[in-house]
Amino acid sequence: MRFMHLWPLFLLILIPVVIIMYLLKQKAVTHKVPSLFLWSEMYRNKESDTPWEKLKKNRLLIIQIFTILVLIFCLMSPYTAQEATTSSNVVLLIDNSGSMNTVMSNKKTRLDYAKNAAKEYVKTLTDETSVTVIACSDRTTSLLSGSIDRSAILSAIESIQGTTLAGDCSGGLSVCQGLAAGNTSLHVTVFTDSPLSLGSLTGTIYNFSAPVENVSLDYVSSSQRGDRLTVLACVTNHGTAAVSGDVNLYGDDRLLNVSSYSLEPGKSDIVYFESLDFNGTVLKAEIEAADALILDNTAYCISSAKKSGKVLLLTERNIYLKKAIELNENITLHETNDPETFSGNATEGYDLIIIDGQEMLPAELPSEGNLIFIHCDPGQFFEISENVENSYLKLEDSPYTSGISDFSFGVTSSLTVDQPVWAKSFISSGKKSAGFIGDNSGRKIGFIGFDLHSTDLPLDYRFPILIWNMISEMGNSDLLATSNVYCGESVRINSSLNETKPSLILPNGRKEELSALPLLYKNTDAPGAYMLEKEDGSVEAFAVNFNTVESRKITASAITGNTGSNTLVVDATATSAKNYRPLIIIILLLILTIEWIVYIKD
Repeated sequence: MRFMHLWPLFLLILIPVVIIMYLLKQKAVTHKVPSLFLWSEMYRNKESDTPWEKLKKNRLLIIQIFTILVLIFCLMSPYTAQEATTSSNVVLLIDNSGSMNTVMSNKKTRLDYAKNAAKEYVKTLTDETSVTVIACSDRTTSLLSGSIDRSAILSAIESIQGTTLAGDCSGGLSVCQGLAAGNTSLHVTVFTDSPLSLGSLTGTIYNFSAPVENVSLDYVSSSQRGDRLTVLACVTNHGTAAVSGDVNLYGDDRLLNVSSYSLEPGKSDIVYFESLDFNGTVLKAEIEAADALILDNTAYCISSAKKSGKVLLLTERNIYLKKAIELNENITLHETNDPETFSGNATEGYDLIIIDGQEMLPAELPSEGNLIFIHCDPGQFFEISENVENSYLKLEDSPYTSGISDFSFGVTSSLTVDQPVWAKSFISSGKKSAGFIGDNSGRKIGFIGFDLHSTDLPLDYRFPILIWNMISEMGNSDLLATSNVYCGESVRINSSLNETKPSLILPNGRKEELSALPLLYKNTDAPGAYMLEKEDGSVEAFAVNFNTVESRKITASAITGNTGSNTLVVDATATSAKNYRPLIIIILLLILTIEWIVYIKD
């Protein structure tokens, strides 16, 4: 058993005070009597005046001393920890992903309980134990590293805030794997509601998952039929009881319609809103339900139809490239292998023309539309410097390789150029460029110097990302590459010949000035509609929604028992330590009741 406080021990001084009060108390009373027959009784009273005789068989004194001791014991807040470690180094991984916002008892969230449990756990550690505090979701944030300062540790735990992000503690476990490589005494303690395994790490998992009643709005989408709009929303019951309710549909903050749902446990249903007269931009569906997780009760979508970019691919056969282009839902792809039919008049309707291979280069290039040359020498736009063979190329840091740069790959041969002044290189071969995008006389020109069949790059996950970014930048006139993402995901904002620095209106109404385009916008933690104001007064928008993967995590206990010889799982849905204060208070009240009864009888 441990105590949270030791200061109540000074109240022990009350015990001698109570004893002295009883010693000073006069119990004998002098009476005049008519006979000596009562002398013997007077003698006994005289004996009772001696100090220690007053304390004999005094039930009230004993009860009051015992009451003081119980009161002191209560104020010291005794508790027994369910688990403690003697390791000299402890890492606390605290899950602050979206599901940890689930409201439990007393209107406290799972994160609130996890933070309290973590703080109580820290109090069970020795003063010499070094503690690292890491918050985990889709992002892994180290708040404190290797500290023995208990005040700093508790402050770091308290500073953790809930997020809207999907994720778990797997990123934190990766950090712990690195720390454990040089530290055999490392103990990992995880506070989460997500299933996970510590693997070879030694530690404890405090499980905060438990059945709750929750209904989520998984997504909302729209389609235009003539001048009328059809909207559908998916509703899921994650709870253990049948539910029914309403879904409200708003258009630009105006209530458009209301539809009802009725769901059995674990079931989903599509709610339809048909023949709506709405020509605005933002649609919002909202569930009227006071359930465990509020974040998944609202979903957004952008109703204005995005213009599909038309792309013409001139290639003999390139499955890698074709599949990568088709991943972009805002692109309509047309493919041909006949350069002879390729003329300016035939290609005027295309936003982007991709010419793959020197043998595919037509005699006359189109006069309109953006161009990407793959393993081609276009002549009129830039000059080839040299052809390198059996070399390694590198993805450079650029707007088109954000998150995938600093990667090298081999090619059997590649054309290289001196980077044009109007272009930005994203693939390099020494001081030369093997890939770039730029604006040349009002047209966007892209270049990849090597045959995609002569390298292993298409087999790497970075390849479709690179092609996506290139097509998003050059495939249509929209600044936004997508209109719908989840909280925490990046949104690519393309460049434009007529646009320099647009501004973005966030869901809270705040306006943010953007830097030079293109860029990856990453500040999408808040769900809602983000409005991109362009210099010509027009607006593009994208919706950010809570990922209901987190909703599916919150409904049942996914971690039970020991997951391995090195891991202990603790059911922490209430607390991580057993607190005896409430029981002691009840005992104290019973003692005071007994004292009152004894006093009345005496």
